[in-house]
Amino acid sequence: MTTSGTFPGARAAPRPHGLVVDGGLPPANSFALPEHKVVYISVTKVACTSLRWMLADLAGEDPETFFAVNGHHLTRLMTVHDSRASWQRVRRLSHMSPEEVGQVSVDNGWFIFAMVRDPWSRLWSAWQSKLLTRHPAFVHRYADRRWFPRVPTKPEDVVEDFRRFVEAHPWTTNRELRKDSHFWNQVRSVRPDGLAYSGIYDISAMPRLVADLHAHLAGLGLDTPELYMPRANETPLALTADVLADGVAERIEELYAPDFERFGERWSREGLRLAPSWSADAIRAVGFQAQVNERLGDLAAHARAMNREIDRSRNALARTRRRLEESEAARTRLERTLPVRARRRLGGLRRRLRRLAGRAGRG
Repeated sequence: MTTSGTFPGARAAPRPHGLVVDGGLPPANSFALPEHKVVYISVTKVACTSLRWMLADLAGEDPETFFAVNGHHLTRLMTVHDSRASWQRVRRLSHMSPEEVGQVSVDNGWFIFAMVRDPWSRLWSAWQSKLLTRHPAFVHRYADRRWFPRVPTKPEDVVEDFRRFVEAHPWTTNRELRKDSHFWNQVRSVRPDGLAYSGIYDISAMPRLVADLHAHLAGLGLDTPELYMPRANETPLALTADVLADGVAERIEELYAPDFERFGERWSREGLRLAPSWSADAIRAVGFQAQVNERLGDLAAHARAMNREIDRSRNALARTRRRLEESEAARTRLERTLPVRARRRLGGLRRRLRRLAGRAGRG
């Protein structure tokens, strides 16, 4: 098991005692299961969909809660990335009390882990899922930028557009894209010098993570025969040598220098699994997925508009009910002071008000 500061290629560093957090602020990208004494520090585009579903299943989250959200999600599995409000049992360290966080420690029997991935394939995956296949939110924000890719008709389009993106490296210069964790370096997400880990695993070491997690759960009497880890968010185009040619690989190494300095001995270009080329069907699949994302954007926008209209109607109904309650209170006060004949007239007025309220509610 690899601990903070001891993984291959890292500079020697003393292991922090307990859960040490830079600046005293627990990370928002944390997923904590107090009963299982497990904390996962999520890194986007590093099997995070599979790992989030694994924790959701362990904690007993209701999948239907995720499926019910409105958003630009290509599949049901991707809804696990929606608002953290959908999570009822898995917590953020940043939402736990200082006393609770103080108990989270490897030395106190917690299993605290993160997973990293070589920046070449990670950036390639992020670029495809958010830009090449035209995720609606990214189309809305960046479609007019020079580095935004076209919908390809041939392999050369893809290679040229990815190279243009790397050359522009907008995730370091664009104010909005700089906030997007899909393009951050992984050191920023993992904070290996600020947190004491049970293990920081490479994505290629997934079987070892699974074995270590099983061992931890077994020690608590909470092991399960099989962890639920569905594969999702597969990008349509595999990484090829052409994608990294002409200095692109070297430029990615420069742009993600913190990752290579911290984890670099885990990765080599020679060890990458590169596809020879893309078929015509694969290129067409990109266009199809772009069309699907476009339609999802239409439906999500329509759903948001309907939700706004429902909110307006609910607010109008609440205002009508408040006015009715005020009228009823005024009628009661008048009845105490008026003679019988006036009370009868007020009774008719009361019935008319109720009929008006009923019509407002049906409307």
